Amino acid sequence: MTPSPWPASCVPAEGPAGRPLLLAAGVSVRQLAQAAAREGFGLVALDAFGDADTRAAACRWQRWRDFDAATLLAALDEAARAGACGWIAASGFEAHPDLLEAAAQRLPLLGTPPAAWRRLRDPRRFFPLLDALGLPHPPTRWGQAPTDLQGWLLKDGGACGGRHVQPARGAAATRRALPYWQRRMAGTPMAAAFVADGRRARLLGVHEQLVGLAQAPFAWRGAVGPLTMPPKVSTHIDTALQQLVPACGLRGLGSLDFLLGADGTIALLEVNPRPGGTLQLYAAQSPLGLHLRACSGVPWAVQPVPQAVCGVETVFAPRTLHLGPHALRRLARRPWVHDRPGQACSLQAMEPLCSLSAQGATAAEVRAQLQRRHAELLELLEAESHEHME
Repeated sequence: MTPSPWPASCVPAEGPAGRPLLLAAGVSVRQLAQAAAREGFGLVALDAFGDADTRAAACRWQRWRDFDAATLLAALDEAARAGACGWIAASGFEAHPDLLEAAAQRLPLLGTPPAAWRRLRDPRRFFPLLDALGLPHPPTRWGQAPTDLQGWLLKDGGACGGRHVQPARGAAATRRALPYWQRRMAGTPMAAAFVADGRRARLLGVHEQLVGLAQAPFAWRGAVGPLTMPPKVSTHIDTALQQLVPACGLRGLGSLDFLLGADGTIALLEVNPRPGGTLQLYAAQSPLGLHLRACSGVPWAVQPVPQAVCGVETVFAPRTLHLGPHALRRLARRPWVHDRPGQACSLQAMEPLCSLSAQGATAAEVRAQLQRRHAELLELLEAESHEHME
C-alpha cells in the first residue's frame, strides 16, 4: 500500500476538490499560496496586498492589515469550522508574539512555537544562546548604546525586512520593539534555508541576499540561489543548524541569516522561524510538504534535489505611479512578474510594486537577467505613466 503523501494530521481537513485545507497569514503570503496550489493543498490567504497571483492560487483571500487581532482570530475560527488542519505564520509576526500565541490557541500553528519566536527575536536571549553554543556572531550590545557609535548598526529584534537596520550614528529616532546595537562587519549577506522537526535540520540550500535601497541601505530586496558552498562553509552552517534546532525547538521552514567572510568564516545574524520571501527558490523540493511533514513528525526524504539557480527581486515604485488596467494587463503577460496588483491603483515612491524572478546556470547569469528585467519593467511603467498623463 502506498503511504499518504501528506502528514496524517492534515488528511482529514479537506478544502476544494478534497485537498487538505490550510490558512496562512502575514504581510504577504503569495509564495505560500502558490506553493499550496502546486503541492495539492487548499489555502485560505490573509495578507495586506491581495495581489492577483495570490488570489488566483488561494481558495479564498481576505484583506488583513496592521496585524488586526480580531480579524485574524475570526478567520482562524472560521477555518477551524471548515476543517482546516492548521495555519502558517508568515512575515511580520516578529513584532506580534502575543497575537501569535493567541492565534495558536484557535487553530494549531504549523511551525515553530510562539515561545521559541520570543527567544529567537529577543537579542537579550538569542545572542547569549549563540555564545553558550559557541556559535560566531558580530559583537552585539543591548540596553545601553556603545560610547562611540562609529562602526555600529542599530537594529530591532521585533522587525523584519531590513529597513529597520541603520548606521547607529545618526539613526532616526523611531520606536523599536527590541533595540540592539551590532558591530558592522565585512562580508556577503547570505541565508541558509532549512526545514526542521524540533530535533534536527535539513538544509534546503544557501542563497545570497540582495540588499540596499535608497534611504534604506540594509533593506532586503531579493535573493539568488541556491548556491554551491565550499565544504568549510557548509560544515559551519550545518553545525549551527544542528545546534540551534534542538536548543530552540525550531519546526518547519525557516532561514538562518549570516555574513560570509572572504576567508570562508561565517557570522550569524538572526534566525527567521517561518517561511520567508525565498520559498520560490526551492519550489523543486516541494517545501510546503516538507514543512508539514516536519511539523507532524513524519520522516522526510534525505536525497538532494537538483535545482537551477533562481532569483527573486522586489521592485519598488521609483516615484508616485498610477497603474491602470492597461499597465496591469501588460504586467500579466510577463510570466516573470509576480505579486501583481489585483486592480488599478496608485503607489507612492518606494512602495512595493511587484516582484521579478529569473533562472539560469550561474548566479551571475541570474543577477544579469534580474537587472535586465528590472530595467524593462521600469521602462514599461514610464511609458504607461506618460500615456496616463496624456
